[in-house]
Amino acid sequence: MSIRYFITLLAMAFLVQPAFANEEMPSQDPACATIVKSCLDAGYTRDGAEGKQFWMDCMRPLLLGKSVSGVAVAAKDVKACRTAKIAELKRELSEMKAAK
Repeated sequence: MSIRYFITLLAMAFLVQPAFANEEMPSQDPACATIVKSCLDAGYTRDGAEGKQFWMDCMRPLLLGKSVSGVAVAAKDVKACRTAKIAELKRELSEMKAAK
């Protein structure tokens, strides 16, 4: 796997906001459900004001290994969610490559 491919994949994982920001159905992936619930319970929303946006201020920093004020999640949950999201993006990328 080339480094460019890997970097592109990681960038997609952390820059694709809609993949994580569906509040009506918090997460189809059980590995991420705890993190989504913790962010929502702490007052982060998709349309939140500056500093309270679900993806930019809560989910993304947590998945990048940073702490978020008012949100406590286990490291194992973060790792499982990150792994699941990367696998999901790899599947989607394969589907896109196969499309003609």
